[in-house]
Amino acid sequence: MLIAILEDNAFRRKMNIPYEKRWTVRVFAYNEEGKIVFLKIQGSDTFGKRDHLETIGGGVENDESLEDTLHREVMEEIGYNCEIMEELGTVVDHYNLINRETISTYFVVKLTDFVGDMNRSKEEMTLISGVVALSEEEALKELSHYSKRTINELVQRRDYYALKHYMSRKTKREN
Repeated sequence: MLIAILEDNAFRRKMNIPYEKRWTVRVFAYNEEGKIVFLKIQGSDTFGKRDHLETIGGGVENDESLEDTLHREVMEEIGYNCEIMEELGTVVDHYNLINRETISTYFVVKLTDFVGDMNRSKEEMTLISGVVALSEEEALKELSHYSKRTINELVQRRDYYALKHYMSRKTKREN
């Protein structure tokens, strides 16, 4: 299911050539308190200054299933095993600065046991300043507040649309 196609309004497109495509998974990871665990991203990189929340996730590697990617990313980024509860759908977004189209499949997972076997990349070690656990309502509010025309907007907007979609779907099931 397609959740959204989001254009990059933060950075001007430099070339009129096809985007490089990148497939990723993104995760709404619920802890034992029923809160969603987000990565707190702070620092600078190609996109400039970062200060935003971001779902756990990352790129699908060669011959890796979406589910395998999901389990690997949760372990690498926060050190937990998890149980997949639901696949939500896909958000397609564009990053003009690096000429990339990202196709992100979102999942809902329940964190199970902490193993602590994190294996963050050098970039992740620099940018991930910690984790934040928020209720669904708190998360929607936080994700809707971002610096316009920055990477913060692009990332949080992507996660906002996916979370809003999930909460709407959940409400329909409950009624």
